[in-house]
Amino acid sequence: MTPTELNAITKKLFQSYQNHSGMATPPLVYLTMLIMDHEGERSRNIAIALLPGLIVTLGLILPFVVIRTTLKKALTHNAEDAPGDRLTRILKVPRTIEMYLTTGTGIGVGLYVGLPALYYGTNLAVVPWATFVAMLISLLVWLQIRLALEKIMSPYAIEEFHKHPEAALRGGGLLWPRQRWYLPYAFGLFVANTLMFTATIVGKEALGAYEDMRTLVVSNPSLPFLDVLEQSIDKLKVSIGVPLTLLGIFLLVNAALSAWRIAQHQSEAARCVQEAMQALASGKPKLPDWISTDEVGDLSLATAQAFEQLRAFSLSLGESANNLRGSAEQLGLSTSKQTEVLTLQATALQETQVTTQEIKETSALAAQKAEDILHKTEKADEISRLGQSAIEHSLDSIQQIGDQVREMSRQIKALGDRARQIGHITTTVKDLADQSNMLALNAAIEAVRSGEHGRGFGVVAREIRSLADQSIKATTKVREILLDISSAIRTSVSMMEQGTVRVEASIVQVREFGTRIQELAGIVRDNASSVRQITAAVTQQNSGIVQIVQAVTQLSTMMDQTMEQLRASDEALTVVNGVAETVTQFVGNYGWQGDEKRGGRSDAQG
Repeated sequence: MTPTELNAITKKLFQSYQNHSGMATPPLVYLTMLIMDHEGERSRNIAIALLPGLIVTLGLILPFVVIRTTLKKALTHNAEDAPGDRLTRILKVPRTIEMYLTTGTGIGVGLYVGLPALYYGTNLAVVPWATFVAMLISLLVWLQIRLALEKIMSPYAIEEFHKHPEAALRGGGLLWPRQRWYLPYAFGLFVANTLMFTATIVGKEALGAYEDMRTLVVSNPSLPFLDVLEQSIDKLKVSIGVPLTLLGIFLLVNAALSAWRIAQHQSEAARCVQEAMQALASGKPKLPDWISTDEVGDLSLATAQAFEQLRAFSLSLGESANNLRGSAEQLGLSTSKQTEVLTLQATALQETQVTTQEIKETSALAAQKAEDILHKTEKADEISRLGQSAIEHSLDSIQQIGDQVREMSRQIKALGDRARQIGHITTTVKDLADQSNMLALNAAIEAVRSGEHGRGFGVVAREIRSLADQSIKATTKVREILLDISSAIRTSVSMMEQGTVRVEASIVQVREFGTRIQELAGIVRDNASSVRQITAAVTQQNSGIVQIVQAVTQLSTMMDQTMEQLRASDEALTVVNGVAETVTQFVGNYGWQGDEKRGGRSDAQG
């Protein structure tokens, strides 16, 4: 607080004190003079000597010094202050000033009464009496002064209270007025002042009347005592009637004003707390614009602490709602991305399912083709066996031809018949050669279908075909020879040796052809074994593909379930976002957006 502000608040408190303390001056002066019992010149001398200094000291200097010192100490911001310490000092200011100034008033009146008593040698018993009377009157007037000073200090107390509404106040004792003892204390002050006023006035006037009556009796012994007593009582009635009436009016006015101020004080306190509660109920919360040392101040403090806890809870709830909404949004984004990924995966699974189904069908077709090839290979093996058997028969026939040729010289007569037989045999051989040619052609075709594995088989097939062609040619030549033999049997003797050589050559060729046929049969048998293995592998592959199709179908079903769960998660996230938005709006509607938006702060300078 700046010195200018301190001077301003000091001036306000000083003026308020002067305005309210003036009403105590008449009864205080009257009772003090009554208790001192100095008359005439002595009383004037005492007043001239002591009263100006007492007025300046007790009425100006002491109040100003006490008020400024107390204010400076209370309003100063100390580094070591805990929350609530400065507020406690501010709330103690009125009562602290009251204690100092009441004590100063008692000391000042005691000096004003005691110094003349010492100087004139009068009874010093009047000093504590006058001091007690002065302090009672001062305390009585301070009932109103304290409330006035408290009202002036209220904005500063409320400002500090709003800075630290959660702080616990650590006040107590006489400087911390509480209704449970302050109201009985105020009532006791009125009773004590009433008794003190009555006792002082009646006692002093009765003592004076007694002295007058005693003097009158001593000076006029002939006067009847009852007449003297009656005169003294009448005089006493007159002397105490006006003072008691005026002091009674003073007490009544003071009591009425004090009661009215206390009632206003409590009414304003209750109104401030009520307004704070109504503001909370209307959705515009603010802290109570009231703080004091009494029970209503405790209620205001408890209300503020409840508001702070509710504000902290609401802000925490709002922050949690925002975090929840942010998490829900992030989860929603993650869910959306996951949905996109799962959608792509579902599409890929569907494509995989279709492709797998096509592979399954292709595998089944391949298995069927493999079975067909196996059957054809087995048939080719059977044909090769038949061809081999035919070649063996052909070889035997050719060998017989050789025998016949060798015997031709001895059996020239039967040469014609033999020639016809040979002609039939050559026809058969030609048929066999044609069949071998066809088998070789089929084998070549199958070799081409078999791919890389059938390449060697194709070479053998070509060789067999070549041999078959040669066999056809050879049988054709044999047939021509036989025809020549048949037509020129008489000239065949000279050519017998040549025929024998040719027959031997044919035998060699047929044997070679038989060897090739045997090799071809071995290849066919090997191919049949390979085809069986291929068929078994394709069958196993088909089973594996069926399992893959089943697995893909299950994955597709699981993917559909996952998509359903994600859609349910999206609905749940929508609900969570709605709840978070509702909570955020609720907190926003109540104005609890942050520390800077605490309602109800008053301007300390107002």
